[in-house]
Amino acid sequence: MIIEDETMDFVMYEIRNDRDKPLKEPPTLFPYEKPIQAGAEVANTIITDITDNTGIHISLKNRQYCEMTAVYWIWKNTNHDWIGIEHYRRHLLVRPEMLTNDVDVIMPLPYICYPNEAAQFLRFTTKNVFKALLNAIKMIHPEKYDVYCSILYGKYQYTYNLVCARRYVFDNYCRWFFRITEYMENMVDTVPEIKETRALSYVAEVLTNLYFMYHQNDLRIRHVEKAIYT
Repeated sequence: MIIEDETMDFVMYEIRNDRDKPLKEPPTLFPYEKPIQAGAEVANTIITDITDNTGIHISLKNRQYCEMTAVYWIWKNTNHDWIGIEHYRRHLLVRPEMLTNDVDVIMPLPYICYPNEAAQFLRFTTKNVFKALLNAIKMIHPEKYDVYCSILYGKYQYTYNLVCARRYVFDNYCRWFFRITEYMENMVDTVPEIKETRALSYVAEVLTNLYFMYHQNDLRIRHVEKAIYT
């Protein structure tokens, strides 16, 4: 096990929004943690130096995608060797010395869902959105559909869209992820919740879990704790 080159470009992006509730005790950020504002294009106030409404972006869709508009911006507008995603009140406890040559991605410890991940998803959104998600997956990845469904009806879930990954892993994840959500956006005539609510942000958690659970045997995944701040 060898620690990556000290000159490696590593950034953990801490995603914030101008509507976030103030924290009683905000965490102190390390030099490699950089705040980024999600939804800057529709915000009343700019609160960070880095925003998701420059370059190539989908910041206008923040009401639907929530933190994933910042993830999209990071994907399209940066070229770091390692990229981490965390939230203003949920941090993935990654340290640079964890980025060794035998690790491809770092995730939080999985959460146990009862009775399964699909049921957990339906606590926050509608059956129509769930059916739209299944339809999108089946249309885009018919050969993997059954395996994906077995994960959706499994008990384990990576929560909160917290991830730290090598560049190529992050790129592949985002390319896969946004292809599915963009397909779902075309269903708004029959599933208006996709545009009128934050349904895609709940879809995001399901898709993040689906991607990394599916790749657990070909990606070298390390698990770490997360911290939640109030």
